[in-house]
Amino acid sequence: MGLNYRGRRKLGPLPVWRNVSRSGKGKTTSWTVKLFGVSWNSRTKKKTVDLPGNWSYRAD
Repeated sequence: MGLNYRGRRKLGPLPVWRNVSRSGKGKTTSWTVKLFGVSWNSRTKKKTVDLPGNWSYRAD
């Protein structure tokens, strides 16, 4: 087990985030796009829909 670093940065006014994760195994970068309560991640290819309250739905 080692020291891990995770960061998330929004790219300007666009609804796009760059996710960076670093650990002893290397560096992983992925992108998340979020529009109207629906988000998509480039690394996992998963779609998530935000529902009212604390609920969400994830499609595999």
